[in-house]
Amino acid sequence: MAIKIACAPCSWGVENSEQGGNPSWAKVLVEAREAGYEGIELGPVGYFPEDPTILASSLRVRGMNVCAGNLHGDFSCPDSKEQVLEKALRVIDLLSAIGVDKLIIMDRANAARDAYVGHGVIAPRLKQEQLQAMISTMSEVAKMAAAKGVRTLLHPSSGGFVAFSDEIASVLHAIPAERLGLCLDVGHLFIDGMKPEEFIRRYANRLEHLHFKDVDGQQLHNAMRDRCGMTHAFSKGLTRPLGEGSINFSNIFKVLQDINYQGWIVVEQERAVSQLDHVKMDMAKSRGYLAEHCV
Repeated sequence: MAIKIACAPCSWGVENSEQGGNPSWAKVLVEAREAGYEGIELGPVGYFPEDPTILASSLRVRGMNVCAGNLHGDFSCPDSKEQVLEKALRVIDLLSAIGVDKLIIMDRANAARDAYVGHGVIAPRLKQEQLQAMISTMSEVAKMAAAKGVRTLLHPSSGGFVAFSDEIASVLHAIPAERLGLCLDVGHLFIDGMKPEEFIRRYANRLEHLHFKDVDGQQLHNAMRDRCGMTHAFSKGLTRPLGEGSINFSNIFKVLQDINYQGWIVVEQERAVSQLDHVKMDMAKSRGYLAEHCV
């Protein structure tokens, strides 16, 4: 395996570029580098500078690389299509300008599904026409990205309408592999009742990017019992430094070796933006865990 390790702004509580209290992007870059990371995702559109000269210079000075851009949007809401496409164009243009060729798209958590995290059997699904509309928007983003030399990757995510096994399969069946790759998040798979190692093996031919987070089993139980949603669960410590939660990473490492995974591993540990005291220490713990057990 030839694996590179990155992190993401969500570990600093950054879920929305407009929310109050976000740490500065410069602080995130400095702390990420000091914690041992060589790469970072851009996070929500508008968080990092959208001037490619400023962004490239800032990364170079700090010895960091962007491994992917992110488009977290309401793909499952037809009324949000124009907003999704507008943000897509912004991040695609930025990625193309700085020479990064991966865009991760995710239907973000919404009110209709957030209370059903981990409850795949009873969670409401999109109606067929709604599903087709979401797939059409995703396909349009992927086409826009491909025109600029950027590869689009689907990120299944808890609380959105692409989270459970049947939903992942539906999107990947509808959009061909030459247009859409896959970013699997082992934490989200675990949260929603799936075995990450099985999905890594199942979709090895489309897997191009990985998100690693560990999950506290008791906090997951509480979140499922209380139907509290992802944001609240993260603020209560749902995610932990790698190796301190309930995910069996030894099985995951074995599968990655078996399939000779060559992409990035992006470490995440979501938390509230008000809980930043231990971010760098936690991220360093996770980086050390990977150094000891994987790379």
